[in-house]
Amino acid sequence: MNEIDAIKEAKDSEEQQFTRIKNMAKEAYRFIDGKKFKEAKEKFNELLTLDPGNTYGLVGMGDLLYKTHSYDEAIGYYKKCLELDSSNKFSIMGLMNCYRDLKQLNMVIQIAEEYRHITMSDASILSRVADAHRKLKNFKESEIYYMSALHINPNDQYVIVGIGHLYFACQRYQDAIRWWEKLVISQPNNIKILTEIGNSYRKIKDFDKAIEYYNRARDLDTGNFFALYGLAESYRGKKDFKTAIEFWEKILKFDPHNKLIINRYADSLRGLGEYEKALESFNKILNTNDDYYALLGKASTLTLMGEFEKSMEIYLSLRKKDPLNPRPVLELADLWFHKMDEKEKSIKILGEFLKENPSNTDVSEKLDQFTDQA
Repeated sequence: MNEIDAIKEAKDSEEQQFTRIKNMAKEAYRFIDGKKFKEAKEKFNELLTLDPGNTYGLVGMGDLLYKTHSYDEAIGYYKKCLELDSSNKFSIMGLMNCYRDLKQLNMVIQIAEEYRHITMSDASILSRVADAHRKLKNFKESEIYYMSALHINPNDQYVIVGIGHLYFACQRYQDAIRWWEKLVISQPNNIKILTEIGNSYRKIKDFDKAIEYYNRARDLDTGNFFALYGLAESYRGKKDFKTAIEFWEKILKFDPHNKLIINRYADSLRGLGEYEKALESFNKILNTNDDYYALLGKASTLTLMGEFEKSMEIYLSLRKKDPLNPRPVLELADLWFHKMDEKEKSIKILGEFLKENPSNTDVSEKLDQFTDQA
């Protein structure tokens, strides 16, 4: 065999090896997609035995271990791949996913900085960094990364969802609505986004628009918890307690022991003037365990029923349990000032709270108001 033939044969052999490895990786990923993780691992091990430094195999094994929640092992494979190829974006994303799921969000950001030559030009990687900053409440940095991702891919729906969550977390509800409504144009049946838009409208007290979006979600899934909850809260916000109760009851049919829902249901009963029924619901929670909000609701209901002494006892006990919470103090002050003609006591407890929490504006405003009226 002459030299040219030898070179050609070596090249053909190399191409055959590459094709074989590529097909093995594809087969292993098919096993992963079919949740046949044992077979996938065997195939990746076979591949890496044939070529220990193969990036397909290293990333693939990392992905398999990530899927099976073996995060530390997965990180080892992704890092080994990056030692061989520092521009392998799939390993970078794999590392970020592992650290995100391990709740090590600062490591997600660190990886982005370490491999900046890749991360700053890939929208899907930038969005992961933006998500990490958002969860760490680094809102300004999060916005910068999201906008950088959108500059690369203006229609990236994952990024648009993240931006909506960012603005919702910043209480910039109108901005959240603006971005999420863009998404609904292309995804009209996205129940999660429909309920998120409803939540945003509810936050700015545009209850009619909130109801519109929750109903759109219910048209797609009649029993959707978040849509039912949003509808009940919206009607409660509109003071339409009768309709709110109808929706609380729909939730309680399939989740009868949900304390949050029972509290909201009881609150709506109280708004409707059904004080005995409201008290019964609050006691249903308190019969099984101590619940701060059920006690607050019970105290408020007792006040409306004219049971001032019982209501006062609850407020005083809550004041001891959580001295930093202004709500029991504000409600007790109202009770003493308006119902029990104990104006000095009312002013005194507000002043005591302000000594411990001088920056609380609700309490300081109430104190000024009562001092002027006393």
